[in-house]
Amino acid sequence: MKLEEMLPKERIAISVQAEDWEAAVRAVGKLMFDTGVVEARYIDGMVNTTKELGPYIVIAPGVAIPHSRPEDGVISPCMAFVKLASPVEFGNKENDPVHLLFALGALDHEQHVDALRQIAEVLMDEKKSKKLFEAGSIQDITGVLYS
Repeated sequence: MKLEEMLPKERIAISVQAEDWEAAVRAVGKLMFDTGVVEARYIDGMVNTTKELGPYIVIAPGVAIPHSRPEDGVISPCMAFVKLASPVEFGNKENDPVHLLFALGALDHEQHVDALRQIAEVLMDEKKSKKLFEAGSIQDITGVLYS
């Protein structure tokens, strides 16, 4: 599944206010819930997974990928993206503070790995990664993610 199918512009938000990591995770999860691709309990699942397993979801400097298990309420494969107005701490010494969140909802391991691969390809490209951090509009973000 292509990134633009998993992550349509309706599930991208910028300048999102969040007072802490949990509010940031809930904000990106709400984008998935509001577009009908996850149940409300999936948002709680992402928060609980982070509480249980720690800030391993902060996968690169400034970037977190919250997710939970398919059985926690994934309706269809999906992603959402949030660029925070102000970064938040997740408790990951190497990669905090977090500016960007890619939420992920997969129905199986294969979809999960494929989505992570697509995000990694973007983040490993220094020019694309820099553009995401500097993006001032949803159009800027889709220009990076969909190219």
